[in-house]
Amino acid sequence: MDIYENPPLAPHGQADEALTAALEGRNQALSPNSVLVGLALYDDDRIFVEGWCNRIAHESTDLWLVATASLCLGHLARRFGYLEPESVMLVRRLAERTDLDGRVFSALDDVTFFLEELPNRRKSEQGD
Repeated sequence: MDIYENPPLAPHGQADEALTAALEGRNQALSPNSVLVGLALYDDDRIFVEGWCNRIAHESTDLWLVATASLCLGHLARRFGYLEPESVMLVRRLAERTDLDGRVFSALDDVTFFLEELPNRRKSEQGD
């Protein structure tokens, strides 16, 4: 039986090293997927994490890592209630790709719910 465990938060220096190595096709001690998920779940610097998610999504040839970047943008939307407009568009574009797995749909669901539906629901409940 597989048990999912949330990865730990890597310091920015280690994250930079692991994610840069992944983009360059070099082996690294830390899994870039785990590093990215750990950042998205625990790092309080949304801009740093969002920047890496965007860079990975645009530059990586590793489809699993690209889908992870999309998923992590969804995590950021849930945690912070905000993404840069470019990131929102990126999540939408990634969800249209047929070569990526279903995690891109989870990301799209999170972005849609936490950035659009939930704020609209709150406004309507306040009578706006």
